[in-house]
Amino acid sequence: MTLVTLISVALVGCGGDSDSSSDTSADSQATSKTLNGYVDDISYSDKSISVNDLIMNADNANVKYQSQTYPLETITKGTHISADLIGNIVNEIKLDPEYTGQVSAIINDNITVNNMVFTYADLNSDITVGDWVLISAQVHADSSWKVTSINEISALSFSEIEGSISQLDVNAFTFMIGNVLVDYSNAILDDIQVIQNGLWVEVDGQYQNGQIIASKVDAESASDFDDTDVEGIISWVNSTQTVFEINQRTTIMVDESTRYEDGNQSMLMVGFKVNVDLKVVNGKLIAIEVDFDDDTGIQGREFNVEGEASYSNSVVSINGIDFPIGPNTVFDDGLTINTLAGQWVELDGRDVNGQFVLKEIEREDKDNEISLEGKVSGNKIWGYSSSDGSLGIFNGQWVEIECQRDASNNLSFCRLDPD
Repeated sequence: MTLVTLISVALVGCGGDSDSSSDTSADSQATSKTLNGYVDDISYSDKSISVNDLIMNADNANVKYQSQTYPLETITKGTHISADLIGNIVNEIKLDPEYTGQVSAIINDNITVNNMVFTYADLNSDITVGDWVLISAQVHADSSWKVTSINEISALSFSEIEGSISQLDVNAFTFMIGNVLVDYSNAILDDIQVIQNGLWVEVDGQYQNGQIIASKVDAESASDFDDTDVEGIISWVNSTQTVFEINQRTTIMVDESTRYEDGNQSMLMVGFKVNVDLKVVNGKLIAIEVDFDDDTGIQGREFNVEGEASYSNSVVSINGIDFPIGPNTVFDDGLTINTLAGQWVELDGRDVNGQFVLKEIEREDKDNEISLEGKVSGNKIWGYSSSDGSLGIFNGQWVEIECQRDASNNLSFCRLDPD
């Protein structure tokens, strides 16, 4: 992306009627913004850092993680950071790791931290069991992690993990992130209106006996990314390519003013790596510019379901199959949770290890043609059966199909979607 720096030009006049009243400095006019991404390159001698193809001057940068200050050498290629810029001058760099904790095992390229095993071929040989590390990683659409850096730090008084909440037990005040149990009974809930499965959170706490005793559970909000350039991997896109999600948690909208670099709107597809300039408009994140990276990630499995909806306790159901409404679920066409029941709707989302993450609900015409995407099993898909057995040839496959539907919701003439 191009970062435009405004350069003031001093106009020096000659003669008695010259006007030299303007003394505005270049620094005061320079564009300020926040850059959130993974370090492409770093020079300790020049004190420069490249993120999202922007080279920053870090000569006087204050490097921090939580409340502690670190030397610039703590940062390496691949480290996840958030940097506040004026022009190309960075004054503060916040380390933004996905995992923080003490190393409990190292076997070849595998390192275990907080009961999570990460694979990283470039692990520094100086890191040993017992050391504390910051792990930067990018999450793909299939929920797998790609480690980008592991940085050794001095011992901390807490661990940090992040991910999507699953197996929430509001009575026991526990949930799972990956295979780590989190006890949030005494935690501060930050920017969380309702804690629920599917919510992406950062957890700070003490790692003890295979679980995290949380002191804080934090969810991001749209305001966190206002005037921010964010790097991420597209994890979901709606059918009209007007709404997409990056990093499995940040929902972004595009409009007619959105600009595209090295691509266009039709390239908004799951698995693509992008840099996005963001702005909050009416409480929603709008993409000012989307820059497509040459790299592509791993594509996850998307689902698409049509049918008559029923609703109860934040769960929408079609044919008796439940789809929990998550914190980032988008309602289109004027739909709300109060108007869902009895409506013929289309549900879009991702299947994450057997858990349905619902991303969008929109109205759909109830006609004889029906489009579905999901797994066919026993001549059925999403509770629909085919009267002519045409679903049977897809048994065991995850497919995107079109079928004819009769008044009894039986399907026939099912075939792969040509698109």
